[in-house]
Amino acid sequence: MIRRLLNDYFAVPIVAFLRGWLLNVVVAHLPMASLRYGYYRWVCGIRMGRGSSVWLGAQFTGDKMHEIVIGDYCSIGLDSFWVVGAPIRFGHNVAVSHRVEFYTSDHDPDDPSFARRNGPITIGDWVWIGSGAKILKGVMIGEGAVIAAGAVVTDDVAPYTIVAGNPAHCIRQRRARQFTYRHETTPLFY
Repeated sequence: MIRRLLNDYFAVPIVAFLRGWLLNVVVAHLPMASLRYGYYRWVCGIRMGRGSSVWLGAQFTGDKMHEIVIGDYCSIGLDSFWVVGAPIRFGHNVAVSHRVEFYTSDHDPDDPSFARRNGPITIGDWVWIGSGAKILKGVMIGEGAVIAAGAVVTDDVAPYTIVAGNPAHCIRQRRARQFTYRHETTPLFY
């Protein structure tokens, strides 16, 4: 009984504060990346690989932040938006441009109770996601794929495929299959 009261009146509001307002209003705008990354790791449980960065302005919501895994040498640009009701997993050397949105949850419009539906997002190695793209629940993006700016990805994307549009559709295959670029640091004050 006492434990339940403590959880209901203290633990839940404290976690909501730490993973809600404090995370999205204060931490998201700290100009020192090491402070943000420490908070993401220790308070939110996000796993970030070597040399990876999440730039200023990232906004998070959802109860599965601890199931975000970002591989080595990934770069996630300014003002990303994350709805995390299921796991989000990045491979290595993923380049995500500014204002990209990730949605692992939506609601069933035909359900009388407006039930929430969750599905993971998996992003392979060497993927490039253009500015303003939206990645929806249950999507797997294959190695080396390119998501054009503003694309809305509703279905899986095959490896080395370039997609664009709403909903995203194949434009062509990526010619390169071997890559040498690597993101290694967060720019100062980003």
